[in-house]
Amino acid sequence: MYKKTVLDNGITVVTESIAYYSTVSIGMWWRAGSRYETAGLNGISHFIEHMLFKGTTGRTAYDIAREIDAIGGSLNAFTGREYTCLYARVLRKDLHVALDIIADMYRDSLFSSEDVEKERYVITQEIKMIEDNPEEYIYDMFNASYYRDHALGMPILGTLESVEGLTDDQLKGYFRGFYGPENTIITISGRVNHETCVEEIKRRFFGIPAGRADGRELIPPRATTGIDIYEKDLEHVYLCIGTDGVSQVDRRRYVLYVLNAIMGGSMSSHLFQEIREQRGLVYNIYSYVNCYHDAGTFGISTSTSQESITEVLVLIKDEIARIRDKGITDAELSFSKEHIKGNLFIALEGSETRMGRLAKNEIYFGAYIPLKETLREIDRISKKDVAAIAREIFDSARMASLTVLGNVDREKVERVWRE
Repeated sequence: MYKKTVLDNGITVVTESIAYYSTVSIGMWWRAGSRYETAGLNGISHFIEHMLFKGTTGRTAYDIAREIDAIGGSLNAFTGREYTCLYARVLRKDLHVALDIIADMYRDSLFSSEDVEKERYVITQEIKMIEDNPEEYIYDMFNASYYRDHALGMPILGTLESVEGLTDDQLKGYFRGFYGPENTIITISGRVNHETCVEEIKRRFFGIPAGRADGRELIPPRATTGIDIYEKDLEHVYLCIGTDGVSQVDRRRYVLYVLNAIMGGSMSSHLFQEIREQRGLVYNIYSYVNCYHDAGTFGISTSTSQESITEVLVLIKDEIARIRDKGITDAELSFSKEHIKGNLFIALEGSETRMGRLAKNEIYFGAYIPLKETLREIDRISKKDVAAIAREIFDSARMASLTVLGNVDREKVERVWRE
């Protein structure tokens, strides 16, 4: 099912053939994201993602949209902290159409000055939209506080100041330096033939010379613990609590996923049941896991009224202490494993998810991780493993960081958190 070929110019092609799929998902991935940027160039990867849709030497922006719509397909892109992706999903018979469009966007995007200015305005509006949405903005604020003075703390979209300062030449130069064939992965999932895909890609990317990826040494982040309160006139108070997790290449990430499912990663989790269902103090509360090349975070996020903020904080702290000091039950371990495996199987029903899994395996491991191996890792997790990672990440000596957004009594919040 899985095959991999590295072309002469450095492009890596990875396919997964699934005989019963009628759709095909194609992703063009680059090892480029906000983590690799400097403060002065913050947001440039996201800006480039936008510019790829603004027209090529052979297609206008309308042509790109019209051609993919004409076959009932979808075309989109996203920028992350450690990678950027341009992707399409089409019927199997239209694979060549999607490859044509993606290759054209990669090879011959114009980056015209007029389009750069138009898209600069669009992106600044996108940044303002995020700032007006506290449920999203709280994560940028937490990352900025937790990974202070590190690239992982910079917003993916950039800031208004950094985006306004980016020039045409910087965009073009960065694209040439960081998006070359040697830094490019193409993943395809669906009912496809690997050799045919490789030949199709060779034909469309012929003539793009091999290069050398610009040197970008990853500097491990150092977390900054503490309390950061940002006052803003809001009806609700938004908070994000985070502590060190594990990296994407750490096998203990599966243990952390188990802990996450029990604490706040599902509707039946402890935090949701206690704080939302039993006490009615919040509309939503959940925990999450983020894993990067060499670092990671475990977080808890919610919002509540000004009157309830201290009670919610106490309940969260109590749950953290309970898990850390008492561990989990056999029933909770079994539930969490089945929850994770069920979510995984359901997600892998779609070709897009499988395509993304191929890419992330290649980016982080340089190889394919069979599903069976992932399931074995989950099945072998014990209560002792979960207890060990809970004690580590919830170590009272380096307790989690707290970021708060809204109108709050600063002294009261600080007192409750430090008690």
